[in-house]
Amino acid sequence: MTLSPQAPTAVPDGRHGVRPPRLVAHRGAPRVRRENTLPAVAVAEALGAETIDIDVRRTADGVAVLLHDETLGRMWGDARCVSTVDWCDVARLGNGLDRIPRLDDVLERLDGCRSTLLVDLADASDAMVAARTVAAFRGTTGVAWRGAPEAMSALRSVLPDADVWLAWESLEAPTAADLEELAPSTLDLDIAFLTPCTVEAAHDLGLQVSARTVDDDEPALWAARLGVDAVVTNDVASVRAAYAAVERDGWPDADREPGETEVASRAQALAHRIAHEVIAFTREHPVGSVTTKANPADLVTDVDRLVEQHVRSRVRTVFPSHGFTGEEYGAAPGDRHRWFLDPVDGTTNLANGVPWTSMSLCLTRGGRPLVGVVADPWRGEVLEARRGRGATLRDRPLRLDDAPRALAGAVVGTELDGHRPWAGFGAFLDALADRSCTLRVQGSGTLTIAQVAAGRGIGGCVSAFDPIDHGAAVLLVHEAGGVVLTRSGPVDGFPPVGEPFLVAHPGAADELHAVWTAALAAD
Repeated sequence: MTLSPQAPTAVPDGRHGVRPPRLVAHRGAPRVRRENTLPAVAVAEALGAETIDIDVRRTADGVAVLLHDETLGRMWGDARCVSTVDWCDVARLGNGLDRIPRLDDVLERLDGCRSTLLVDLADASDAMVAARTVAAFRGTTGVAWRGAPEAMSALRSVLPDADVWLAWESLEAPTAADLEELAPSTLDLDIAFLTPCTVEAAHDLGLQVSARTVDDDEPALWAARLGVDAVVTNDVASVRAAYAAVERDGWPDADREPGETEVASRAQALAHRIAHEVIAFTREHPVGSVTTKANPADLVTDVDRLVEQHVRSRVRTVFPSHGFTGEEYGAAPGDRHRWFLDPVDGTTNLANGVPWTSMSLCLTRGGRPLVGVVADPWRGEVLEARRGRGATLRDRPLRLDDAPRALAGAVVGTELDGHRPWAGFGAFLDALADRSCTLRVQGSGTLTIAQVAAGRGIGGCVSAFDPIDHGAAVLLVHEAGGVVLTRSGPVDGFPPVGEPFLVAHPGAADELHAVWTAALAAD
């Protein structure tokens, strides 16, 4: 089955009668019945989903079955990999109709129905089994395919005319060269990577655009305004109702901008939840791939990318119009609000098993910091701040006093400039040592700065400010009553991007600043 692109649905003037994006039911209807089962497929079809997205894997004896995970554990309480279990044993799991179905059973269930299938594949071996199953089917159920590139290439060897959806995980717009190998009909991307530029570029190339996973009204309407042709959702009924309301009543007012208090309150609650999600994921997810970026010491792991994609999706779901800049995937356009994220600050530590990393997430409004959280997975701590509302750790207010503090016996934190000492590092180390003060290099600039807000250490300095790495921590220091300084003195808000900066306890700020600036000048 090949689908032709429909006209973009974005309608800025709010007129009625707009055709909404097609609805793709994600794993059937998982909010009603167990995902990837025949009842979930049946409910999705009854709710009017034009397409039903299912995951297919193979059993040990080569049967294509519906299952998302590599193992049977999460859904069916069996820790084995499905590829090591024969179909007869897989069929015994569950009870009643809540069982793992075969792909051919689902094809027969939808034969003659309006709903089509979108088959999601994890690897080439699964693709071969699924493709042969569909090739042997003699009914009329339409089938499209998405998945890893190697899976799609294997699929083409069995079904050369298959309708392929190209999975897209980039903020860069697609080009004709990206389409040459698979000749897809649809660009299928997580809502985290959905931008106006991508939609326009895809349509110019003759592609449809599908956005996943969209479960709430606000991102669903935002995606429709951008002109997407389909949305993948866990909640077909709710999203359909949102689009029906638009067709009936017109688009809601897109010009109303919520006030700062409203945005900050929602953003702080969201950032708090995200921080705890990231803590759990980082602690539990073993590091898989480790690659390099600018140099052999500049590492990136699969955890960095997975965390960033998760956070982008969570933010886009609540604040679809906000801009977003992340360490791994770059900048996405938006309104006057912009989020800055470093998913793993201290990647070298993470890749080497050193439990000293953090996540930094900060929201700005018109360039000024509004909300910031720093998540420490290894202590299980979330430090958070909101402009004008203070900083907290485990619901305990953070407040630095103004009492004078001596440098003798104290600790100052810093970080290397990449993997090298920054200009003045040696002079700074010597000057602190002369004052019986210890310099520490722990490996996460975010934590180095944020810990000062928590009263752990008398100060900290970094060679170049970047809101991705340091935005949340700087806001924490400000809101805890600490001092943020550049070479020229205290700053309100962020230091200039790329400039060295220092944070300090108020009682030691003057002396520490003098030592630090002298060291910078001495190099």
